[in-house]
Amino acid sequence: MKLIIGGKWSSTWTMRGWLACRLSGLEFETETLLLSRDDSKAKLAAISPTGLIPILFDGALAITDTWAIAEYLWEKAPGCDIWPADLPARTAARASAGEMHAHFVELRAAMPMNLVKRWPIANGVPSNAKLLGRPGVAPQVARVQESWRQTRALHGSGGPFLFGARFCFADAMWAPMASRFRTYSVPLTAEAQAYADAVLAHPLVMEWVAGAEAQAREIGLEACRAFP
Repeated sequence: MKLIIGGKWSSTWTMRGWLACRLSGLEFETETLLLSRDDSKAKLAAISPTGLIPILFDGALAITDTWAIAEYLWEKAPGCDIWPADLPARTAARASAGEMHAHFVELRAAMPMNLVKRWPIANGVPSNAKLLGRPGVAPQVARVQESWRQTRALHGSGGPFLFGARFCFADAMWAPMASRFRTYSVPLTAEAQAYADAVLAHPLVMEWVAGAEAQAREIGLEACRAFP
């Protein structure tokens, strides 16, 4: 299988697609298509019916949605780490991933993922008040934390992740959000911060972040999204 991905420092959906592939335990390779380059749109149009990434190719089959990629891989490797083994937990994991998939538009627009930069802090205080003050952002930050709390309370079993000790695709869906909170110095409750820290410390997430940093060095930091 081959996964077409975008820039690792900013492409949230390709990060999630890659994490799904790794959680499946199946062999795959990656190919990077940086959308900022002049010929990228034409290349993407030639291989993607939606014009979006990531795209997973398995022979002649092309899967173009990150959620569909995860479900396809689950079908190929049932029982893998993509979803919890227990049906009620698996259903709840899909619901949690679905909330991330469909909501938080204002928050995501205000705080684009950037894995290689940090919002400046002066005298110990983050200068992000304007971002947090944008319409809809603060309530969505609160809802993210409450969603994490509710899921962990019902299914966490004392583990660091949403469904206990095993990092699954629901955690992968939230990983870019955890990175946003770190990048933009968003204050969280102690419980939410502990979960975000656990997600960002997971070996697969750390591997992706290391790849993002290496890619940014290779192409030059000026190519990354600059903060206002």
